[in-house]
Amino acid sequence: MDTAPPSPQQTEAGEAKPSRFGVIGFFLPVVLLLAAAFATTVAIAVLVPDDGDYAQASNLKHDLLEVDVPKKIVLVGGSNVSYGTDSTIIEEATHCPVINMGMNGYFGVRFMLEEVKPYLKPGDLVVIAWEYDSYYKSVNGTNTDLLTVSKANPRVFKFLTPYQKLSAVSRFPFIAQQKVLRIMGETYDNFTYMLGAEPDTPWTEVDILDIESARNFTRNGDLAGHLGVNWPHEPIDAMDISNIPMDQEVIPMMQQFVRDMNARGVRVMISWTPLLDDFYDRHSKEIDRLNAEMAAVPEFLIPRPASGFRFDKKLHFDTVYHLNENGRPIRSKMLADDILTQFGEDAMCDSQPSQSSKETHP
Repeated sequence: MDTAPPSPQQTEAGEAKPSRFGVIGFFLPVVLLLAAAFATTVAIAVLVPDDGDYAQASNLKHDLLEVDVPKKIVLVGGSNVSYGTDSTIIEEATHCPVINMGMNGYFGVRFMLEEVKPYLKPGDLVVIAWEYDSYYKSVNGTNTDLLTVSKANPRVFKFLTPYQKLSAVSRFPFIAQQKVLRIMGETYDNFTYMLGAEPDTPWTEVDILDIESARNFTRNGDLAGHLGVNWPHEPIDAMDISNIPMDQEVIPMMQQFVRDMNARGVRVMISWTPLLDDFYDRHSKEIDRLNAEMAAVPEFLIPRPASGFRFDKKLHFDTVYHLNENGRPIRSKMLADDILTQFGEDAMCDSQPSQSSKETHP
């Protein structure tokens, strides 16, 4: 006897319905695998030592910022400030403790301003001196450099915007990859040396990693590792600022910083990076244009034009921005004179002990 065909309702009821647990069961292992892979890259990036400890100097600088003093002078900028300043010259002229925050222009203008804001109080003086590159690069800095300094000094991570934080964290796999490749290269080199191979000749006999070491920062935050070292090559050039557009956020961001600080009772002076005369001459039209644009901003106190920081080659170290032991005191004296010219008696701290008088240099 033939049976009747099942009704559509019966057919649908008899079919197995896809379970949401099946979907989760498919994607969960993938998510866990990706999470484990990312955790591994983070572990490598954090636990394997960096190739150099320059970023560790951020701890020294923030330790100085956290010291409670009646009044201080804070120098803000990139490596032109760290290489090219002897803070004791400014301290001797003003009797104020000076903190040199200069480290790396690739941190970006936003970060370099944000990291000092919480520590500035009424009466403090701030001197800003960017490399010219900083006017043409993104104010948000380079994510790899921001990750590096945040690993070295976790205190500074809070000064990043949400975008910067996400961008920096995304570089963990890249940092881990570079460290693995470095270890593999070092292992291979050591193995070949054991077999009698000659070491590769470095491109320069000057060890920049040794110069740019946290141990070579003075108690004020000045870099002193290059003092007494001869750079045997032509100075390394900078960005071709004549042929790239400015970052339109830089000047408004500086302007807002000055306004905020003025409202707090903090005085801000704008200075210029020292610059190799040849670079200045090649880009003088753009530098003069930038100088005029900056001078037109009513909030900016700029006691000396950019042309005043045009330095001879014999006063430079390894780049068009970095001064050597002969150029460093000249620029520092210029800064001290400009601070006194701009602020007069307000720049003085009477008999307040300076950082250098409280601690000796390394």
